[in-house]
Amino acid sequence: MDTRILNSKRNIIAGVLANCVNPVFALVVKSATVRYFCVEYLGLTGVFTSIFQILNLAELGFATAITVNLYRPLKDNDTVAVQGILAYYRRVYRIVGLVILAGGVAVCPLLKSLVGDTARIGENLYILYFLFLAEKTMGFMAFMYKEALFNAAQRLDITKTVYMIIYAVKSCLQLAALAVFGSFYLYFTVLILGTLAYNIALDILSKKKFPDYFPQGDIDEDTRKNIRKQVAGLSVSNILGVSRDSLNTIMVTSFLGLYVTGQYSNYCAIYDAVIGFFLVITKAIMSSIGNSIVSESVEKNYRNLTKMEFLHNMVTTACTVYMLVLYQPFMRLWMGEDLMLADPVMMLFVLYFHIRAMAEVRNAYFSALGYWWKARWIFIAEAVLVIALMFTLGKFFGIAGIVLAPCISILAVNYIGITNLLFKEYFGRGRREYYMNRVLYTVITLAICVIARYICGRVPGEGIEGMIGRGAVCTCLLAVLVPAAMYAVKRDYMKEALSFVRQIIRS
Repeated sequence: MDTRILNSKRNIIAGVLANCVNPVFALVVKSATVRYFCVEYLGLTGVFTSIFQILNLAELGFATAITVNLYRPLKDNDTVAVQGILAYYRRVYRIVGLVILAGGVAVCPLLKSLVGDTARIGENLYILYFLFLAEKTMGFMAFMYKEALFNAAQRLDITKTVYMIIYAVKSCLQLAALAVFGSFYLYFTVLILGTLAYNIALDILSKKKFPDYFPQGDIDEDTRKNIRKQVAGLSVSNILGVSRDSLNTIMVTSFLGLYVTGQYSNYCAIYDAVIGFFLVITKAIMSSIGNSIVSESVEKNYRNLTKMEFLHNMVTTACTVYMLVLYQPFMRLWMGEDLMLADPVMMLFVLYFHIRAMAEVRNAYFSALGYWWKARWIFIAEAVLVIALMFTLGKFFGIAGIVLAPCISILAVNYIGITNLLFKEYFGRGRREYYMNRVLYTVITLAICVIARYICGRVPGEGIEGMIGRGAVCTCLLAVLVPAAMYAVKRDYMKEALSFVRQIIRS
C-alpha cells in the first residue's frame, strides 16, 4: 500500500510539473508561429494532427491493453511472462507503424481537399505532410513499446520527466527555426529529432531500470486471447475518441476554413493543457489502481473511489471556475481581439472540459479493469451520435455546434453507460450514491461558477493587470467557497479525504 501511494505521489508530481511546463512552451511556439508566419499555419498543423489521430486507429489500443496485462506478471516477478509480452508488443507496434505509413501515403490525394485554401502557406504542402508523417511513424518503429514497462511498474514519473526535458529542448529549437531561420520545414524536422531522442532515452532507461525485462519469447494462448479481446473493445473506444476529438478540427476546416481553425486550435490549446492535467493524474493513479484491484477487496476499492472522486471534484471545480473567469482575458492578452472566439463558444469549451474531467477517476477504474470489450456498444452508440451531432449542429450553428456535440454525446451515452457497467460488473453496490454525489458536486460547481463570474467580472483593469486581478479574486473565492461547500454537504468524506491526503504527503 505504501509503495502504491509513493508511486502515485511521484507520478502525480512529475505529471503536474510536466503539464505546467509543456503547455507554456507550446503556447510560446504557437505565438511565434502567428508572429513570424500566420494563423493559417496553426490551422494546418491542427489538420495534420487530426489526420494522424485518425490514422492512429491502427494502434487499436494495444498500448493500454499491454499495460493492463503487465500488472500481474510484474507484481509476481514473472520475468518470462513480461519478456514474452514485450516481444509481442514490439512486433505489433512495428506492424502498426507500417500500416500508419501506408495510410498516410494513401491520404495524399485527399490532402488539398482536407486542408482547403492554402494561399497563405508558402511551403510545399506535401513536403510538410511527409515530414509530419515521418515523425508520427518513427515511435512505432523504434522503442515506444517500452513505455508500457514504466506505466505498468507505476513509474510514469521517469517517462514524464524525460519527455518534459526533451519537449523543452525541442520547443527552443522550433523557436529558432521560426524566428532565426524562418523555415517551417526545419520546424517539422525538429519534431522528428525530438521523437527520436525520446525513443533513444526510453531504450537506455528501460535497460538500466529493468535489466531483466527485454523482448524475448512469446505469450501464451490465454494471454493472447485476453489481449485480443481487450484490443477489440479498445479499438471501438479509439474510434469514439477520434470521432469526438479529431473530426471536430476537420469539420471546422470544412465549414469555416483554415483561419477559423487557427482560432479554434488556440482555444483547444488551453483546453488541452487543462484537461491534460487531469489525464496526467488519471494515468498517474491508474497503475496503482490496477495494482490495488489485484491486491485489495472490492469494498476497499469502492471506498478509495469515493475518496478520490471527492478530492478530484474539488480540483475540477477550481479549474472550471478559473477557465470561465480567465479564458477570454488570457486569449485577449495572448493572441489579441481578432483571434478570439465569442463568449458563448468559450463557455462551451468550459462545459466540455467539466464534463470530460468529472469522469476521470471513474475512467481510471474502468481502464484498470480492462472492461473495453464489455463497453463496445456504448462506444459505438456514442461515436454514431457525436458524428451526427457535429455534422448537424456544425451546419446550423457553426463552431458552437461542433463544440456542443461531444458535450451532449458524453452525457447522454458515455457517462451513464460506462458508470452503470462499472458498478454492475465490479463494485456491485453504491451506484445510486455515486450518481447522487455527482449531481451534488455539479450543483456546487455551477453555483460557484455563477458567483465567481459575477464578482470577477466587476474587477477593474485590462491587460495583464486586469488578468492578475481577476485571478487573485478568483483564487480567494475558491479558497473559501470550495472547501466550505464540500464540507457542508459531505463532512464525512472531507475527513476521510484529508486523512488520505496526509497519508500521501507523509509517504
